[in-house]
Amino acid sequence: MNILVCGFMGSGKTTFVESFRHNQLGFESVDLDSAVAEELGLLPSDLGEWINKNGLENFRHREIFTLKKLLENSGQKIISLGGGTLEAPGFWELSGPNKLVFLNTPFETCFSRIKNDPNRPLTSLGEEGLRSLYQKRLPLYLKADLTLSESEIKELSGLAMLVHNL
Repeated sequence: MNILVCGFMGSGKTTFVESFRHNQLGFESVDLDSAVAEELGLLPSDLGEWINKNGLENFRHREIFTLKKLLENSGQKIISLGGGTLEAPGFWELSGPNKLVFLNTPFETCFSRIKNDPNRPLTSLGEEGLRSLYQKRLPLYLKADLTLSESEIKELSGLAMLVHNL
């Protein structure tokens, strides 16, 4: 089983997955944005510039290509997805024993974390544009096998507890 962690930009996906880096259950912790950057020969901090230059659609295709490769490799993984990965063509057709976990962080919290981040191209949409994007993506996030509120995210003490809840 692979665990895919979704949520809006700034919801804490990378931090959440990083907290499981040294786990006892054999899950490899992976940040999808970092994996895409590595495949492109970039630093993760340069990914926003690549997206601006090559377009979000190209990035989404690259993102799904990389995710498929990760899921095809043996071993169990907990993967933090990009904020819009669920919108990428082919995401819902991915095969394998995957469980989707949604970090249900309020928009206001997400926005406060990302509003001044120059490495996030979509921040150019401004607060109202990002709020609209959040609302558009929310039904996709809510398709997750498990939804965690902010307090549940903080209370979750380990991968074993997460796996048990799935």
